[in-house]
Amino acid sequence: MKGLLITLEGIDGSGKSTAARHIASRLYDLMPEQRLVFTAEPTNSEAGKILRAQLSQPTEDSKVFSSAMVMEELFLFMADHADHLARLVDPSLKEGAIVISDRYADSTAAYQGVTLRGIVPDPVQWIRSIYSPWNLPPDRTLLFALDPSLALQRLRSRKEQEKFERPGFLREVDSNFQRLARQEPERFVLIDASVDAELAATQALQAILDLISKRC
Repeated sequence: MKGLLITLEGIDGSGKSTAARHIASRLYDLMPEQRLVFTAEPTNSEAGKILRAQLSQPTEDSKVFSSAMVMEELFLFMADHADHLARLVDPSLKEGAIVISDRYADSTAAYQGVTLRGIVPDPVQWIRSIYSPWNLPPDRTLLFALDPSLALQRLRSRKEQEKFERPGFLREVDSNFQRLARQEPERFVLIDASVDAELAATQALQAILDLISKRC
């Protein structure tokens, strides 16, 4: 079977990373002969390590970033994504693997589309236009849809908040994700992330199995 690229997207607190673990466990049982690759962005590349360190630092709403700092962060995400494609995603797909990535280029468009507001016109589309010539488009994107207020309730149970885990910011990110899904309805599948984590994972798994059955 030709390789498949499936991405999991959603705002912080949507439960996609928890669902990814459920999906991995189930797929390994259901498809023991199929090569499965589970990955995530940011990765462990040099750019990814810098990003993870930055994201772990909580940020006050009032803190102002210069345009240069925002652009630096964007291109770190892009450098990490390019490394991810070259080092893992592209080779794995060529070998017929099913690659499932927890976050991908859509997250950069959705999140950095907020940070770049006022710096470039229509930042979401601007970011996508930079990715377009060299990105590998996913075969399917599962968008874990959750009201930002509920996502924030879940996030409060964590000991530490990350940089992007702020009410106003997450609402804008959610709006960007919804916009991306409307632009490509054939690629996006909405997962109801308001339900129990295992139930959301079951929805996501079924969407993956449906795609695999069509491609076999």
